[in-house]
Amino acid sequence: MIEEPDELVRTQTFPANEPLDLDIGITIGRVEVELTDPGNDPAESADAVVRIAHDPGAQEPWQESMAGLLNWVGDQFGSDLNGSPADAVRQAQIDRTGNRLVVRGPKSLPLRKVPLAVTVTAPAGSTVTVRTGAAGVTVSGSAGRADLTTGSGDVSVDRAGAGSTVRTGTGSVRIDEAAGGLQVRSGSGAVEAASIAGQATVGTGTGGVWLGRVAGDVLVRSGSGDLTIAEAVSGSIELITGSGAIRIGVGSGVTAEIDISSGSGRVSSELEVSDSPPDGDTVARIRARTGMGDAVVTSAAR
Repeated sequence: MIEEPDELVRTQTFPANEPLDLDIGITIGRVEVELTDPGNDPAESADAVVRIAHDPGAQEPWQESMAGLLNWVGDQFGSDLNGSPADAVRQAQIDRTGNRLVVRGPKSLPLRKVPLAVTVTAPAGSTVTVRTGAAGVTVSGSAGRADLTTGSGDVSVDRAGAGSTVRTGTGSVRIDEAAGGLQVRSGSGAVEAASIAGQATVGTGTGGVWLGRVAGDVLVRSGSGDLTIAEAVSGSIELITGSGAIRIGVGSGVTAEIDISSGSGRVSSELEVSDSPPDGDTVARIRARTGMGDAVVTSAAR
């Protein structure tokens, strides 16, 4: 185990007997938010802990591009960009006001290119807002609501509460469970959500979209990515892609109304299809369009 010098690590602890409003922003590095549930022992969640450290190992290609841009800006305007990691850690902002906990990277241009690893531990149910330029974001545990934006970097969320939003320019997005009101936008990264319960909107430029169990009104759009729903259970589901393939699995025992088409690809159904309305209620309405890809409807895998 390699010990980090004290000047490259900063830790601050606050009392937290209830969920907090977390507001985190850095330029380069990574952000990890750990939301803990004390169970039957409330004493375990008595503190919120913020840890900021220099993170030289997090220099991914997209982070190098961001650092290069900051260097170029400094060259153009004559700024000295030789800020030290110790200065970056020391000048980062950590502030608790009421129920709001704010963490910010350093403001000065020389220090903004220093990659930082920010780890925040707080009670489950806390709202989480993160803004980064080039940094991966991980939220473990149950968030009351998540509002996550990164220019470049992967985003991973265990459980996102109602009204959550995720935006990334080039990174992928992974969500285990999402309540209603979810909005996801990705320029070129793939989007994966294991379970959606409620309304959701997902859009990508070129990335594919894979959704597991869907029970709610969902709209998915992609310029060229493949679109997959593993298990459609209920709701109004609309899938649109310019050139990607579409695959939809319908849950066992689910009566679905299906309207699916492709401009130049093949359309097929592995389910029994009838032109007349069913005797029972239709619980899922599925509309899918692809310009060039194949489209298939099948039963959900078990």
